[in-house]
Amino acid sequence: MPLAIKSIEPGSLADDAGIKAGESIVELNGIDIRDFLDLEFYASDYKLDFVLKDNAGTERKLTIYRESARPLGITPFEYRHRNCNNHCIFCFIDQMPPGMRRTLYAKDDDYIFSFVFGNYITLTNLLEADLSRICEQHISPLYVSLHSTDNILRQKLIRSAKPQDAMQILRRLAGCGISFHTQIVCVPGYNDKEELKRSIGDLMDPALNVESIGVVPVGLTKYRKGLCELKTFDSATAAETLDIIATLREQYDSDIIFAADEFYSLAGRDVPLGDYYLDYPQIENGIGMLRCTQINFNKRKRSFLKELRKSDSNYTFVCSQSAERWIRHIVESLAKRLPDRRLELQVIRNDFFGEHVTVAGLITAADITGQLKPAPDTTIVLPACIFNHEGYTLDGKTIGDLCTVMKRDILVVDPLWEDWQRHG
Repeated sequence: MPLAIKSIEPGSLADDAGIKAGESIVELNGIDIRDFLDLEFYASDYKLDFVLKDNAGTERKLTIYRESARPLGITPFEYRHRNCNNHCIFCFIDQMPPGMRRTLYAKDDDYIFSFVFGNYITLTNLLEADLSRICEQHISPLYVSLHSTDNILRQKLIRSAKPQDAMQILRRLAGCGISFHTQIVCVPGYNDKEELKRSIGDLMDPALNVESIGVVPVGLTKYRKGLCELKTFDSATAAETLDIIATLREQYDSDIIFAADEFYSLAGRDVPLGDYYLDYPQIENGIGMLRCTQINFNKRKRSFLKELRKSDSNYTFVCSQSAERWIRHIVESLAKRLPDRRLELQVIRNDFFGEHVTVAGLITAADITGQLKPAPDTTIVLPACIFNHEGYTLDGKTIGDLCTVMKRDILVVDPLWEDWQRHG
């Protein structure tokens, strides 16, 4: 299907050539253009021969010669991602209550989103044409939800309508030079312990081009009516999993095997030092975030103290249960430098999703307003990860809404302590 053009940047090469918004790109240098990634890949040539089509279906041809200092200037319409056709026994979206924002129920399983945004894919909906394209355009690295290297066990976990041999696909793509970041959502009684050891051992094959292996605990909400019964990790099983990963790192002399921060929180252990996480390849997966937060805070502590001193108010810091130990250390460190202020920590219990959900990114506005009762002279410090890129919490509230309801100023801090912004 031709790629529809949403807008043309004024003064760009496309604008000078007369390309119009509303037209569609049928071909570029003789190649069918399917999406924004095709456009970016094939538009890197010096000479660009376009076949365009207008809304009436009339086609025309034109040629553009690239200039290094000028943009091509074509913006296509928003890409429609490929949906997930699996029915994973641990799917978090299946464990969400009804009545939330429609976008929260979207399940993508799209290799383009994997490459561009780092979204994890299962490989189960890849067609032969997709595999060929990934190799041809070197769409790498890809982020793969593997969960198990055993096909039978993997099928029990993801319940795909079209089961695939994931390892065979990895080998084929790796043979083309594609590399992977992999994740294993670890489910007690399914792919933990010996199965976890075997899966990680299989992924240690250098021919697979695996750049990282992230092991994360299954997340279970209280909304599991009609879903299969699963167990969560506790302190003992989390510690056992950490020991397994430590042993495997030593056994294979490998530094690409990582455990999610949540395992350390459950086990009551310190997270590793910064060098352990290399360049933090799976920080968006909750792996290394606590250590990175601590490192960045230490670097920016002086600047943050200046921010706190801009107001005469006291401060209440909000954090999740899993981050309590580390954020408490930060708050205590700040309090020593601000003896004339009252700095407190409020740990938010996740009543919305249930007791087993303990990470900051899943805290709702309702739980914050329901549990937090700050004094009148207090500014609330919130982690930015409770808001999406449009500024909404999971239950659809904005920062402004929270300021209004709580009648307090709010200081929103990036969870990695890289930025902050005051509201009120």
